[in-house]
Amino acid sequence: MTLFSKDINIDKIIANADGKPLFLFFHKPHCGHCKHMITFTLGDPEIKKEVDDKFIFVDIFTRESGNVSFKDFTGSRRAFAKHLGYDFYPTSIFIDAKSKVVNATPGAREQDFFINVLKYVSTKQYIEMEFETYLDTLDFNSDM
Repeated sequence: MTLFSKDINIDKIIANADGKPLFLFFHKPHCGHCKHMITFTLGDPEIKKEVDDKFIFVDIFTRESGNVSFKDFTGSRRAFAKHLGYDFYPTSIFIDAKSKVVNATPGAREQDFFINVLKYVSTKQYIEMEFETYLDTLDFNSDM
């Protein structure tokens, strides 16, 4: 499910997400890396299916007008990215059903890396281990 709106109320989206994590995708105009991520990574059929099936996707185009509300914050889209500690584009931020940021992946990522990010979040591996450890377990299992 993809949500586009002038004003974005993250708390309300979480309340109506039926336990699915939110995938916030921050990007800006004239950003070649953002366009690459949108076209090649998010456009990949396997990634698109994973996002559609397991996440609530919230597209946050930082130069668009409108406010974002989350917990005690209300402000512009760019100010929201800064509030979360990310003023780098593109950035993918994942928030669980308890309103906790469980993963942030700054920068454009290729499909083979990003599918691992999505599976790490959708299977709640962040409860058990850091992302780097998760990647190590994938590498270990692929060597067997």
